[in-house]
Amino acid sequence: MLEMEPFVDTHAHLIGGVDWKLMEEIAESGVLKQAWLMHCPCVSDNIPFADEDEVLECARRYPGLFIPFGYIDFGKGPGEVERLREKGFLGLKAISPLKPYNDESYFPVYAKAEELGMPILFHVGIISKGFWKRLKTPGFPGPGNMKPSMLDTIADAFPKLQLIQGHQGVPWLDELWESLFYYPNIRCSVCGLVDYEWLIRNLDRRCSFGATFSQRLMFGVDGLYGSRPHWQDILDTAVFTDEFFKRVGRTCNWGNSRRNFMAENAAALFGGGR
Repeated sequence: MLEMEPFVDTHAHLIGGVDWKLMEEIAESGVLKQAWLMHCPCVSDNIPFADEDEVLECARRYPGLFIPFGYIDFGKGPGEVERLREKGFLGLKAISPLKPYNDESYFPVYAKAEELGMPILFHVGIISKGFWKRLKTPGFPGPGNMKPSMLDTIADAFPKLQLIQGHQGVPWLDELWESLFYYPNIRCSVCGLVDYEWLIRNLDRRCSFGATFSQRLMFGVDGLYGSRPHWQDILDTAVFTDEFFKRVGRTCNWGNSRRNFMAENAAALFGGGR
């Protein structure tokens, strides 16, 4: 048993052919408070990602522990958002748009998500090398359509819609700063390629509405659940981040924000988990 408080993983995926014995161990361990599972069918890769039904089955088996996010196919419009909600998805995942995220043609999708109370996690910033070559649907022009500042327009137009920046938006970190400063309905899931120097400098910054950045940022791994080696990597990342707050942050005000970053900021969206 790890000597750390339970964490919420705000950016996760599920592998196809889930090891359910492992998932039972994870549920019983008490170390995972909650994980948000992103269905991501747009990528044809060597990793067999779980399909919609497998993601929803995991959420059904472990209610409150695994939160299902459905993939937004912008080309299908707001009806696709309704379908995902009716099927059981509680949030939405956006990635590889053919137009910029803030293109007005996408606004009906965001309006429907706001109406149904479905938070959206947007991939922002750089993406793995050659990603567009592995997409099932051609035409994605690259990360320029996924800049953090594009969420500002959406947040302003749909103030009740909860927006989550997946990753830190590298290399556009100044845009991340601006979004968090101005918009209370924007949060950031810090995962993947993490700029720890940026975190050290900015965790104590205060937003225009009074909260600190450490109250708007959330822990995530962007790892795969359902496979033992991947689960170990998730645990290793959680332990490292826990130590980052304890050791690096011990002389900073943000060092006391470990519980906010690792669990409580995320709990505001889907409850406290298990």
